[in-house]
Amino acid sequence: MKYDGIIIHSARDQYGLIEVVENRSTRKLYFDTPIEQSCIYRNAPMTLNFEYQQKIVSLVNEHFQNRKQPKNYRVLMLGMGGGSMAHNLYHSLPNVQITIVELRQIVIDAAYRYFQLPNVPEIESIQADAIEYILELALDCDDNPLFQYDAILVDIFDAEGLPPELSAPLFHDAIADCVKKKGRLIFNLWNRIEPGREHEHTEDTADILRHWQQNVENIRSQERYLMKSTSNLILNIDF
Repeated sequence: MKYDGIIIHSARDQYGLIEVVENRSTRKLYFDTPIEQSCIYRNAPMTLNFEYQQKIVSLVNEHFQNRKQPKNYRVLMLGMGGGSMAHNLYHSLPNVQITIVELRQIVIDAAYRYFQLPNVPEIESIQADAIEYILELALDCDDNPLFQYDAILVDIFDAEGLPPELSAPLFHDAIADCVKKKGRLIFNLWNRIEPGREHEHTEDTADILRHWQQNVENIRSQERYLMKSTSNLILNIDF
């Protein structure tokens, strides 16, 4: 037994160990720490288990409706986990096209094999470093706005939390170029987890928030949502 379940799959790459742990009701993904990276209910795989996932998906759905349900609505997701949000959006948004960029091939393989991520043309999975991917995509978007996305979701975590590279100004300048006019950019960030400090930002989260406070050109609005059940902080930016 581990993490209140049985390990049904484990794999290791240069970034460490991943484990899929199952019990009677759930199946969970771990990155070599007790922190759950993804979770599905075995009898209801489309149900979003985490409050932050529910909030992010609701923000995408809201944006889709506000945009009058456009055809070929394009979503870019940085970070895959078990693919639960992509699975939910695929079934809830008509004509959606989803691209998921995930650093680790073993995570992609686990999402399809153990977490029921649909293997369909509407969902494209790319094994790549998300930071490098955005820097290259921004160059394409400068040349042709058709490469831009309606919504971009940034949900990148490693075993330690937010990767430091995620707070680099160069990344944020580039990702802004990848969002369509009237598009939406959503970050899943992280506050401190110690009891009583849930409203305190980690250093990386503070750097990201500071960047977007200071760089408001072409931004129509931005909102923050602190999750009640965890230390996740959702930053929603409308262009």
